Amino acid sequence: MKNYTQFLLDLLVAGILTLLSMMLLSFIIPEGVTTKFLLRGSKIVGLVSLILGVIFLVFWIFNKNFKFKKKIELPELKDLTLLALPMSPVLDFAIINIEYLDQISFLYLIIITLIFTLNFSFILPILFSYFASFKILMISGIALSFTILTMAKITNNQTNHIFNSQFLTQGIYLIISFLILYLIYSFNKKISYVVVVFFIITGISLNFLNYSSENPVNVNQTERLLKFINNKNNNIIHKKNINILVYESYADSETLNYYGFDNTKHLKFLKKNGFNVYKGIYSNGGLSIASTSRILEIKGELSQHGRHYISGNSFGLNIFKANGYKTIGLFKSPHFFGSSPIKWDEYYPEGDVTKMGGKTLTKAIFEGEFRFDIFDDNFEYKKYLELKNKYLSSDKEKTLFYTHNSYPGHSQNSGKCRKNEKDLYFERINKANLEMKNDVINLMNNDPNSIIVILSDHGPYLTKNCRELRNYNKNEIDRYDIQDRYGAFLSIYWPKDIPYVQHNIEIIQDIFPTILANITNNKNLFNELKIERKFFDRFNTKVGGVNVNNGIIKGGKDDGIPLFKNRSYSLQK
Repeated sequence: MKNYTQFLLDLLVAGILTLLSMMLLSFIIPEGVTTKFLLRGSKIVGLVSLILGVIFLVFWIFNKNFKFKKKIELPELKDLTLLALPMSPVLDFAIINIEYLDQISFLYLIIITLIFTLNFSFILPILFSYFASFKILMISGIALSFTILTMAKITNNQTNHIFNSQFLTQGIYLIISFLILYLIYSFNKKISYVVVVFFIITGISLNFLNYSSENPVNVNQTERLLKFINNKNNNIIHKKNINILVYESYADSETLNYYGFDNTKHLKFLKKNGFNVYKGIYSNGGLSIASTSRILEIKGELSQHGRHYISGNSFGLNIFKANGYKTIGLFKSPHFFGSSPIKWDEYYPEGDVTKMGGKTLTKAIFEGEFRFDIFDDNFEYKKYLELKNKYLSSDKEKTLFYTHNSYPGHSQNSGKCRKNEKDLYFERINKANLEMKNDVINLMNNDPNSIIVILSDHGPYLTKNCRELRNYNKNEIDRYDIQDRYGAFLSIYWPKDIPYVQHNIEIIQDIFPTILANITNNKNLFNELKIERKFFDRFNTKVGGVNVNNGIIKGGKDDGIPLFKNRSYSLQK
């Protein structure tokens, strides 16, 4: 009877400690997915604690010999090994996002999460061990810390939620991690130490292998550049300013019509101002960095992380630099920069992204979600627009200006479409059209003899689950699902005083090949530089393994038919 009473008291105190921890954390950590879980979860934990309290009182009444322990317990030094469990997801996140971290940022991320874990897994349990078993209090704290630090992974895997419920999945993570660790620790402490160490080593190894496979070692690009510039026919003879304006997730007109949005009026505006609007264009990358890095590097298979090239270390930009051009890169936030040196002659935002990476990643972990726009939090879009207007309206010569905006933007990346997802996108595309009109008017008034490229990086992710389709049957994935993720927008203004030759432009990665072919004496340069027409990034997850080869879908429901019905290019075998 005494043991049952003490065990009930242990559970009751563990419940109270968990409740207090959840309430305290809901006020401390940034508002987001985690705080929603803590607020909802605290109500359930409070109810369970109340029930345990009533049961304990009943047992206490009938067990007159029961005595409260009134003694603080201290952990064994070896128990600190159990910190490997909650710290495992933190190290996983660090490896995946290593491009954002220098040594100080990495230490910041580890130290902050470690202090958090120590407080709720050891310090508070030591204080509450005056009333209950330290063991159960420590393990409840570890389970809570593990669940919170894993929250971003849970949020990221919407398709794997139990009974399609994120809250239920979060709760099961908490309960299962507590039960498994408690049972193993109670059976044999040494085994529990081995299990958590194996868990963290396995996680680190898998993430390191994945990162290494997606980010090969550096390859010297000097030979490729020298070979190009040593060919005199490749010298730029029409030294026009180049303005490249990337609009985030702006869809092709065929895709927009499928969504139910008529963009005819805006396209007429572009054509009236002398722009060629290309049809049926797509990208060989389904994410911003995967897509635009291949534009700048003019290559499908990359030897570095995409951020390396977007930071200005690219073959395409180096060609223009070798011809006396100044390169300017304007971005809405440092999301596009990584640990590589930034080689734009002029760029915004300035500063080293790795110095803020630790704080940003720590914030994301505690929010419980790696928002695609989390780096935008400290940067005002108004400032970006002011700078873009300034650059587009300023006098410049032999300048390549490249910018990437925020609109219309894609879905929220949760893995579930909101009820009004398309309506929200339509609102944003109207904003994008206004911004584009302003940009076009600016350039027509101030730099009308420049080559102007307006394009998008990929699609808006509005079909199926509004995210990747790896859990869908291939036969369910149709042409519009692929357009929705890889389809892109492209419009180019060619000045009248250059002998423009129309090329078979099919992908947005064709823009540098077609520009260079039209401003040099090498009329075959487009064919020499053009990239293979297929997906190079994670198409196995993005579109369930369906690919495109020269504009023809390979696999899926629409296998063998063109990706787009309406095309401005001819399909080639």
